[in-house]
Amino acid sequence: MDTDILLQAGLSQREIILYRALIAESEQTASELSKRTGLIRTNVYDLLNTLIKKGIVAYVIRNGMKYFSAAEPEKILDFVDQEKRELDEVKEQLQQMLPQLRPLHLKQERPIIEVYEGKEGLKTILEMSIRESLRTKKEIIGISVQQQKCRELAGPYHIRWYKDREKYNVKSRYLMSAEEAVIPVKYTLFKILPLEAKNPNEIFIFGDVTTQFFFVGDLFTAIVIKNKEITQKYRDYFDFLWGMMIPQRILNY
Repeated sequence: MDTDILLQAGLSQREIILYRALIAESEQTASELSKRTGLIRTNVYDLLNTLIKKGIVAYVIRNGMKYFSAAEPEKILDFVDQEKRELDEVKEQLQQMLPQLRPLHLKQERPIIEVYEGKEGLKTILEMSIRESLRTKKEIIGISVQQQKCRELAGPYHIRWYKDREKYNVKSRYLMSAEEAVIPVKYTLFKILPLEAKNPNEIFIFGDVTTQFFFVGDLFTAIVIKNKEITQKYRDYFDFLWGMMIPQRILNY
């Protein structure tokens, strides 16, 4: 008999020993089974009770003595089927409980922070902004936007990026520094920040991504933070600032 199959079916090693003894000679008492298998009598009783619950062993009582025998072998298949049904039910219940069982530290999305530099770095971020805006259906927003510096760095690609935004109808709102010239583009609203509200770097937000642009001389560096929670807080901050700006300072193209 292939005991590995019985193990995989859910029987323990000692249950298999007992079951094989019952197959060899039916209607045995617990004492007889203990002698035949070498298992302790109290353990035999416990194992027999488990096998009875599984439907694999039956018993009769004669003259006050309990005799045990192996049930029909098809009962093992019935036991496996029952185990499968119960496991399927447990699996379904576990799937419903997964949000409750997930460790707290896993519920928090760890921010992904990346650094990009130079012209190619800016192009990568601009490409990312179109992709993420289309995926999340969220507008592009910016604080202390430096359009002219981005155009000087990215060249013709910056113009093409605006054309792609127009093509996909990606809307945006920009809070411009007072000293920055506005480059009119479609689907974009502008408001001008007071001169004293100048930010030393541009905050550029799209999808669930927050970026900060740093222009130092001819050098460009950007920090990219990919995190939904952080980005939403920046979006809330932007909306607060946007609401503070008087309507007369809005430019719509």
